[in-house]
Amino acid sequence: KNNNFRKRRYNKKKNKSKYLIKSFSSIFLSLIFLYMQIQFEDSKETKEIQETKETKEIKEIKENLIHKIHIAINTDNNYVYPYIVFLTSLLDNRAEYTYYIIHVVCNNYFSKNNIDKIKTLVDNFGKNSSEVVFHNIGDDFRKATITIFGRATYYKIALPSLLPDVDRIIYIDGDSLNLKDLTEMYNIKFKKDMYISAVLDRVSMIKEIEEFGIKINKYVNAGVLLMDLKTMREKSIEKKLRDFVDTHYLKTVDQTAINAICNNNTQILPYKYVVPPLSSYEELIKYNNGQESMYRVSESELYQAYHDPTIIHFFGPYKLWNKNFNHFYRPYWWYYAKKSGFYNEILNHFRYDINTVEDLLKQIPSDGGLLKNKYKKSKLI
Repeated sequence: KNNNFRKRRYNKKKNKSKYLIKSFSSIFLSLIFLYMQIQFEDSKETKEIQETKETKEIKEIKENLIHKIHIAINTDNNYVYPYIVFLTSLLDNRAEYTYYIIHVVCNNYFSKNNIDKIKTLVDNFGKNSSEVVFHNIGDDFRKATITIFGRATYYKIALPSLLPDVDRIIYIDGDSLNLKDLTEMYNIKFKKDMYISAVLDRVSMIKEIEEFGIKINKYVNAGVLLMDLKTMREKSIEKKLRDFVDTHYLKTVDQTAINAICNNNTQILPYKYVVPPLSSYEELIKYNNGQESMYRVSESELYQAYHDPTIIHFFGPYKLWNKNFNHFYRPYWWYYAKKSGFYNEILNHFRYDINTVEDLLKQIPSDGGLLKNKYKKSKLI
């Protein structure tokens, strides 16, 4: 009996020891697991903090690299399709770190349908890289001279007060094509006392120019302007322009006002930024030679400007969408019309047969010409 009792007692102790060992092992393993889990969570949290920090730093670097550029356009319901083509060319040629803020100045009558078209265009081409802001100017400039250009041409005069937080802006007419990023042009330095930069224009209304004391050798086109809005506000230039517009009959509308009031404070924009609508390089040479010696540029600069322009502005009566205007830039306008997403609407609006336009597009050289490799890349033909 005693032996059996001792044996049972021994087995009981043995089982208890096994249980304790097992329990301690389990606790030990749990502690190790808990420790490892804490280490893993700490490591994960540290990694997330590190990644968040790196992401934030990268974001900050990218934000510093982004070039925010303010662009202004004036439009009404009659000119929306030319501006759709222009905006397509603007957004299609944007550099990676350029961010366009497009200010559309319009009136009460600018339709919601046209607003939606421009919004759709900017969303499709400039998502996360551009934005569009609409400014309703109401029934402003009621006293201004109205010609074939319409009232909207005056809206650029209101930009200093319309955009109180914007220091500089590029204004561009809708009868233009944009073939390059505008960062370089946007950052042109203004010389002392200068607040507008524009390209020289041909002088046609000599009597009007002389009447208002405008320097003939420095007569500029108002269709593409780099404007120092901050300085214009400081010098109350908008008020001076508005007073002039309200009290004079102007054959060349806002352009006359800008030349009359700002002529002494305007610096000449190089041809490489804005090329006049000339039919040949030889004509551009004549155009350049006809300017005062102080404004003439070298032939090498002229050659570069003509063959690699930033903006082509078709000021004058003939436009790229006119059927009787066989300019060699015309196919490029239709290239962007086709790329805009509103191709059929534009064809119908200007009453073009699609086959006529397709034939025009085939005139673009196989290497893309001015568009270089972009045309081949798009595979439109």
